[in-house]
Amino acid sequence: MGFLSFLGEKAHMPNVTLRKRNRYKHMDAYTQNILRGPSELSVKERETIAALVSATNSCQYCTGVHRETALLYGMEEGLIQALVDNVDTAPVPEKLKPVLRYVKKLTLTPSKAVQADVDAILQAGWSEQTVEDTVGITALFNYYNRLMDGLGIKGNIQIHQTDAGFLLKYGYMFPGIVAWYLKTFRYKI
Repeated sequence: MGFLSFLGEKAHMPNVTLRKRNRYKHMDAYTQNILRGPSELSVKERETIAALVSATNSCQYCTGVHRETALLYGMEEGLIQALVDNVDTAPVPEKLKPVLRYVKKLTLTPSKAVQADVDAILQAGWSEQTVEDTVGITALFNYYNRLMDGLGIKGNIQIHQTDAGFLLKYGYMFPGIVAWYLKTFRYKI
């Protein structure tokens, strides 16, 4: 159950973002671009980053949705918890580890980010654009985590899987987003 009167027990992000479209519609394009636009990072890797940020922040809703989305893109079950526990021992390619270390640092202690963190990513073979993508995804999900937790939106496995299926099929922005959510979740904007 969300903290505000318009949020029912099955509340999820669209209950917020579709309710006040003028406030939130601009986030759709940014989110679509950074998570589905051109990048050296695969969609699976970007969704894994979203889930890692969210799990590091203990945001139940975003962790659930983006873990389920990453699983649909081929992520191994249990990977997010392994990354939260220790990036260095998690079963991911060595090339990805400096990216994921930076994600955790930016989430937990952003003021401690240093040039050496970025250098490690570049030395692993990633471009400066990947560094920017990494920072953008991390910042975006720190924002979304605060939005969902601040409003008391947790979700459940059914909501997480439904939203993940939507993200797999449509991404973060498409012309029929409002109609689809209205039909699927039967609520008024």
